[in-house]
Amino acid sequence: MILEKYLNLNKPRIEKSVVGLTKDQFLRLSESFNQTYHEMQNERLVNGDIRRLPKGGALGMLDTPQKMLFFILYYMKTYCTFDVLGFTFGFSSGHAHDHIKRIFPILKRTLMTLEVLPIRTISSVEELMQLIEKHGEIILDGVECACVRPQNDETQKAHYSGKKNDTL
Repeated sequence: MILEKYLNLNKPRIEKSVVGLTKDQFLRLSESFNQTYHEMQNERLVNGDIRRLPKGGALGMLDTPQKMLFFILYYMKTYCTFDVLGFTFGFSSGHAHDHIKRIFPILKRTLMTLEVLPIRTISSVEELMQLIEKHGEIILDGVECACVRPQNDETQKAHYSGKKNDTL
């Protein structure tokens, strides 16, 4: 599998280009991810989402937390289509999508536990200034996204930016 090839690499540049981490960083994150995975499985058991913890049965391609972590990091780094992702890891595009939906929350909680999850929203200027003081620098992604145009005239006016009629 692709994980074994990654673990046998001895070139940090290539390691980082595959999943965004060196092999040592990946292995350290893998330990925390493994713990979070088991915590979340136990929570699902207690909440009644599942009747028993998985053991035995048919093993899939992502049969260990380490393989799951590699899979989700590979996806997030390369951001390929589900068709390509499924082909790379040996399952259908639908299964690739299902695995992303299942594994991403585990990664998110792991990063929150380690206090390295990036902040996605800032509610005030004061909060922004605190972040700049704490980290020294920040990165903003200011990409404009298209939105669905409302059919109601009044609602359209509320969402209209005026950019198209801005002529000099």
